[in-house]
Amino acid sequence: MENENHIRILLNKELFGTITPEEQQALDDLLATSAKARAIRSEMRDPERYGGQSVFPAKELEADYFAVLQRHRRRRMQRIWNWWIGAGLTAGAAITALLIWPRDPAPEPPQAVIPAEIQEITLQFANGETLAFRDGGQQRYRVQSTGIVFENGTLHFESGTTGAPGWNSLNVPPGQETRLQLEDGTAIVLNSASKIQFPFHFGSGIREVYLEGEGYFRIAPAGNRPFVVHAGQADIRTKAGICNINAYTPTNVSAQIVNGMMEMEAGGVKVPVSAGEEATAATGKTLTAARMQDQYSLSWLKGEQFFRDLPAADVRDVIARWFNTTLYIDSREAEKNY
Repeated sequence: MENENHIRILLNKELFGTITPEEQQALDDLLATSAKARAIRSEMRDPERYGGQSVFPAKELEADYFAVLQRHRRRRMQRIWNWWIGAGLTAGAAITALLIWPRDPAPEPPQAVIPAEIQEITLQFANGETLAFRDGGQQRYRVQSTGIVFENGTLHFESGTTGAPGWNSLNVPPGQETRLQLEDGTAIVLNSASKIQFPFHFGSGIREVYLEGEGYFRIAPAGNRPFVVHAGQADIRTKAGICNINAYTPTNVSAQIVNGMMEMEAGGVKVPVSAGEEATAATGKTLTAARMQDQYSLSWLKGEQFFRDLPAADVRDVIARWFNTTLYIDSREAEKNY
């Protein structure tokens, strides 16, 4: 069955000059064999049938077609140019904003409490000599009249020795802990990234040590001789007792009293602190005693850490001390937030 629409389409293409050779051959075959095809062509070319005008005035229609096509191409090119101009302006504005927009300064790595090159527990003597201790078997040394023993993570001194004079420094690197037994029987557990200065032998007066970092003290009684821990901007004084002192930040020192009665002094102010209480000497704040929160302050002794309302920068410092690694915070704003 002949398709009238198909015949008309081929005839229209012939009029517009857009017919392909294959389509022209098909149209010629239809015209040669189909009376209907010839009738449709005569109808389309008969001007009298439509008031004296051809249905498809080929010349005028072709000219109109190409005029419309030309306008369409111009408008399309105009839209393309508009798009490129807009894209260029947007990119320029974005680059300008990146160049002039204030940005956060580059993150700064945390300052190490203990120098990075110190990766072993070390004891530095008053004369500057240094011993390094490693876990394992017993290590024994003698410095002048002082016998030194390091065994099972504990540093102690042989009985009967008078002790070399001067201040000695025990340094604990990040990621480690150690214990120290002083000559008066006082036992100390030093947390990671901590340092304590002490004499081999206490005299007849005040027993004194200097702490940087954190330490858990079991202070042995020695008659009426007080024991004083100098920690940052605070001094903690007692004759005997058990306490934890955190002085990682010299301007924010806290002491938790587990047993006994102690006194914290900072900036000329003295506060008594009883068992079950803690006191904090922080710059710009009043020195007072309050109930101890041992879950947060003593958990490190069991290998745990609990955080409460702690800024991200402080969490970063704890991770650096405990795991001997660096946690970077990508912006100053994030560093200040909890």
